[in-house]
Amino acid sequence: MADEQVVKQLVERLSSEDAAVQESTAEQMKDLAQSSVEYCTAFGQLGAIEPLVGLLDDTSKPVTMMAAQALGCMVACEPCCTQIREAGAVGSLVALLQPGQELPSDLLKAVLTLLLGLAHSQASCDAVQQANGIPRIIKLLEYAADDQAAEVQQEAALLLGRLSLSEACKGAIRGHFGIVTLLRMLDRPGLDRSSKEVVVRTLSILAVDNEVNQDHIREQYGIPALVKLLEAMPFDGVTAAAADALRALAMSNEANKTAIREAWAVPLLVKLLGSEVEMSVIEKAVDCLRILTTGNEANKVALLTSASGLPCLVRLMESSPDQLVIERAAAVVGNLSTTDQFFSAIREAGAIQRLVRLLDSGSTNRTTEIAAKTLANLASESSNRKGIRLAGGVPPLMRLLMDKPSEQVMIAVDEALRRLEVSAPERNATLEAFRYADARNAAALAGAVQAAQQEAAQAAEEADSARSQQAAPLLMTKPFTRFSVAETVQLLSEIGLRDGSPFESNGITGGDLLDLEEEELKGDLHLSNLQAKKVRRVQSAFELFNRMMQTPGKSELTLTELRNFLSSTGRGEGDIAAIVNGFKQGLQKQTVATLNFAEFIQCYQWLLKTLHLMDQAQEPYELPRANSMRGLSTSSSISDVSPQKLPQNGV
Repeated sequence: MADEQVVKQLVERLSSEDAAVQESTAEQMKDLAQSSVEYCTAFGQLGAIEPLVGLLDDTSKPVTMMAAQALGCMVACEPCCTQIREAGAVGSLVALLQPGQELPSDLLKAVLTLLLGLAHSQASCDAVQQANGIPRIIKLLEYAADDQAAEVQQEAALLLGRLSLSEACKGAIRGHFGIVTLLRMLDRPGLDRSSKEVVVRTLSILAVDNEVNQDHIREQYGIPALVKLLEAMPFDGVTAAAADALRALAMSNEANKTAIREAWAVPLLVKLLGSEVEMSVIEKAVDCLRILTTGNEANKVALLTSASGLPCLVRLMESSPDQLVIERAAAVVGNLSTTDQFFSAIREAGAIQRLVRLLDSGSTNRTTEIAAKTLANLASESSNRKGIRLAGGVPPLMRLLMDKPSEQVMIAVDEALRRLEVSAPERNATLEAFRYADARNAAALAGAVQAAQQEAAQAAEEADSARSQQAAPLLMTKPFTRFSVAETVQLLSEIGLRDGSPFESNGITGGDLLDLEEEELKGDLHLSNLQAKKVRRVQSAFELFNRMMQTPGKSELTLTELRNFLSSTGRGEGDIAAIVNGFKQGLQKQTVATLNFAEFIQCYQWLLKTLHLMDQAQEPYELPRANSMRGLSTSSSISDVSPQKLPQNGV
């Protein structure tokens, strides 16, 4: 919590006429603003913003720089950002950029950083333009005063990209030769890849939904420069940014689609699809191909004449771990399917089988809609109709009709079934088979739910009986926050962290362990990456353990609380029963009425894996196949798996 008295004293000191006092005060404010958002809020509420903005006009450059840095730390706070803008900071900052000032690079970076923070709002972007700031920022793209010039140039390019979110600024940047200067900067020898990526992303933003800028970039020979980046090693963020920029240039612009094809971009994009590169690069490349082949027959031909074009797309549809990549790859095949002459190539590449499998993506999913539309297009030819039927395409199309699909999916499915010439008797027989299967599944689920309820009741009785007969061991009855040093070391040993000396020598209890930060794990305790990972796993497991409790802080999680929590996050009774059964198998218990933290953390990694597989509609992870939870609680199972984000349903 911010100390208001300290804040008030600092605000008063800003009014001093001593430049050294002003500089040191602004530096203290910067440090406090960096330390917590509470201080940022306090500075805004107690009147620090206006005098700090006033110091931007100070004749002392050190005072100006420190004031800009302090405001730069506060600008991330939305109320402070508004106050900084309304206090006239934009005009003062732009004035500092006027030609002839010869500011040191540190001050220039502070000014640009503050403008970047302000440019998140449309009002600030407009204020920069009205203050004639855009030509001054463009001028900094050629700044070469000292050894930090590259950082200043990169910040200036980044700021132009941020300002380009305003349509008015897009036109002003073009009008003041900003696009030309950015392209010239891109072609500069020795430009580092980080700066290249920033420049390309700025060009991409300038081109989005702006036909004039799209044409201007083409006329200034920007397309060949961007295509050249597609083949420059290594394939990284620059490559992804270049593909994205070409996509933005091609959007609703037939002239640019032609220019991109003539610059030989299509074979290079296809090459990226089959390369061992980051998924972000593949996603941008396939999306660029999607736009290039939309309504452009020549680009479709260019893609098909690339030997590995269709095979790469089908492979992505089959095995990509990224759902968006699958969707975009299917969309490219969908674009190709609108032209009859490509039917045989699509069929021979094995696309039909994969499209049929994509029908199971969900009744309201965009991928399902694309797959159904593409199959409908392909079904206009007799050979493809036969291929779709042989691939088992009719049943999943019929299933979609029963699953209350979106209107777009319904239209696509109806058209596909019509072209596949599915007769009324065939349709009725298929639907009846689905209804029968659904009824059997519902009955099985009801039986599983009833059995689980009976088991829970029996487990509760056995637990009550066990408690009445003997006291539980210490680790079973005490909350983890109250574990002694020895008990904490014992728990860590059970999950594979066998060297407890760092915790013993520093007197780390259970409560202390939960509060350890990354720098304390590595710096104070001198833990290895592997050891630190195990401690973080304990912390994340404890957080989930408490979230599942109706009253956090207890020593045990009841079966009822576990069930209620899983149910509240959208888990069905079948999933819940599978999870409870997994706990029993893993802990080698006949019943599970309660779980203490020592037991929960043994099962923690398995639980996350199971929930993830359930989200992916796969079979639950079976503990017996992992040689029981005793195998999972070894050091390898705990440490070799990176912590995962909690599944989509909130657990």
